[in-house]
Amino acid sequence: MRIDDKRLLAFLGPQLRDFGGKVEIDPDLWVLLAVETADEESNELARWLLAGARFPSGSGPSEDDRWTLYYVNTVDRAEAVHWLDETSKVASGQIRPTSPAQRTLIRELARSGMPHRVAKELAEQHARGKLSAGSVQEPDVMRALLDRLHFREPLFYSALQTLLNDHLIDMIALHRQLIAEDLSLEDEIGPGALSRDPFLKTGQIAAVEIRNVLIRFHIINPLDQGTNTVSTNPYQAYMEIIREGGRIMAPIDGNTIALPRQSFVDAIHATRRNLYWGSAFSKLDSHAPWMREEIAYSFRFIKQRLESRRDLSPIDGLYMLERAVED
Repeated sequence: MRIDDKRLLAFLGPQLRDFGGKVEIDPDLWVLLAVETADEESNELARWLLAGARFPSGSGPSEDDRWTLYYVNTVDRAEAVHWLDETSKVASGQIRPTSPAQRTLIRELARSGMPHRVAKELAEQHARGKLSAGSVQEPDVMRALLDRLHFREPLFYSALQTLLNDHLIDMIALHRQLIAEDLSLEDEIGPGALSRDPFLKTGQIAAVEIRNVLIRFHIINPLDQGTNTVSTNPYQAYMEIIREGGRIMAPIDGNTIALPRQSFVDAIHATRRNLYWGSAFSKLDSHAPWMREEIAYSFRFIKQRLESRRDLSPIDGLYMLERAVED
């Protein structure tokens, strides 16, 4: 069953607003979706959606028989709420939200005895398209990760390198949390101090690479070894986005086009939505049936910028472009 995105979003919007696991109808039972019983088309859509869900659900009539209620129990409530939110965001081309299980795994990073294994699991989920770039971004988690760096554990250096290489750490969140002591630590560990012990050497090489990533994203200034105070948005610097007020100054076909920020974000969402549905980025062009005149120039700039950045997957590049133009 292929559902039109607009129809799906029109259905999900009121559900997220009014129900979405917020209404308890009986002890341990929560309404996820509520559809007028007479609306067979919407009930068919609800059943189709829930048939593909990762959790059990039930359904039944309301007391007045006017509504068909689709519900979950308390154990599955958090997963169901996430699923509904994720379904809506995928349909609208927004950044995929992290699941409760993924958030728990991310929080384990700072305290795990095997942080490299946790990082590897997150990286594998990212590679499968189940975890978005920038998913590690909560301020307290970021601060805990930076604090643990000071213990100089080789395995933790390797874990952090994995997260950075897979773009799982949000660089804006990282930039906001960095303090002088963090930067001093990075400066202390350099190629000249490499250990002969293979285990320690691996961690030191990872630490050097962490510092290199911070330089590439303009988070630290390699000349004075301090935080880069010129730019507060690492993605804007890394993706070479120039903004003037509410517009993005985009070089297209030898001309500089002032793109409205909202049109640029709309083009990102339209592109990402098609990637979610399985389209190949290389096959997307300005003649696609979903293309609209108001996003055409923005799409051309996005396509041009991402094709010039072969080091990034299209989905990661879209994350960085969207973060680059956030107010």
